[in-house]
Amino acid sequence: MNISRQIVLLLASLALVSGVFGCEAVEHLDEGNSDADTDTDTDTDTDTDTDTDSDSDSDSDSDADGDGGDTVCDEQDFEIDITPVRLVFLLDISGSMGTTPLQQAKDAINNILGIWAGQQIEFGFDHYPIYSDSCGINTAIPIAPAPGTETSITTMLNGLTATGATPTEESMINYLSYGYAASFPESGVESYLVLVTDGSPNCSSGDAASFSATTANLLANQIKTFAVGFNYTSTSLNAVAAAGGMPAPYNVPIQVTDSTTMQNAFNDIAQIVLTCIFDVQSPDATADPDNVNFYFDGVVLPMNDGCGGSGEGWQWVDAAHTQVEFCPVSCDDIKDGDPPDISAAWGCPTEIW
Repeated sequence: MNISRQIVLLLASLALVSGVFGCEAVEHLDEGNSDADTDTDTDTDTDTDTDTDSDSDSDSDSDADGDGGDTVCDEQDFEIDITPVRLVFLLDISGSMGTTPLQQAKDAINNILGIWAGQQIEFGFDHYPIYSDSCGINTAIPIAPAPGTETSITTMLNGLTATGATPTEESMINYLSYGYAASFPESGVESYLVLVTDGSPNCSSGDAASFSATTANLLANQIKTFAVGFNYTSTSLNAVAAAGGMPAPYNVPIQVTDSTTMQNAFNDIAQIVLTCIFDVQSPDATADPDNVNFYFDGVVLPMNDGCGGSGEGWQWVDAAHTQVEFCPVSCDDIKDGDPPDISAAWGCPTEIW
């Protein structure tokens, strides 16, 4: 599915709903009287009796029949925030990338940064080698993933030129060192490394088995890896893709040949890493998880525990009710080019499929 910038703008500004969705204080009034009437019927016929029918029904009971101000439910709005995704580009700038391949990589990365600027994906950037050493690598990530890094990454990209050898595995191993990249990985946040290279590494003796082990260690450290190959022939890249923790077809290298195919690859990657899991900001302490509803464009979206059947709806992610996940079909609605306004409220019984 193509990703549009419109959805990105939506996901960054999850709306709070003002007002109540179908749950409000309702006054029930008897038609034609106020349920406290006094009928005084006086016969004007020749009878000598005068009916003074004075049934005064003040209906002081607590039921919903005739009480002014009965409350069906009192719904309160609360806030939900989408869980961020952190994605780091690890770019090969070795001499073999030359002028054209490197420029095409720059164009593709800048394109995806522009699409997702300031939104759910928090971008970081790294490259190898460093200019002072043909096989040298950075000792700290140049730009750690965080909100609002797009301009800094573009500035760095525009200043890069192709040079040196290809220390691919050494650069990947950096991400096994605590503190190399701030908040990458971080517990509870999805973290992805996108390796972009054009050929075989030549700064280490590591074979395919070694690359597989390094990538598996990254996965054990909560970092999943995509392998993007620019006209590659390297078996090491196959090993990286196979061990990267991604499902087919991303368990093999993504073959690219120019800026367009690379842009398409990055768009596909963005689609895969985007999540429809939202963090629930704690509502009032009295909030009951059985009295919570979520809305698309003001229309209630029923709960669908397990996301079966139509694949629409939502479900709780955890027993503590701190995260909610929109089911696949509803998630697709969020990601498409005309996404709904998403809101949440508690106080009315949860509607269920």
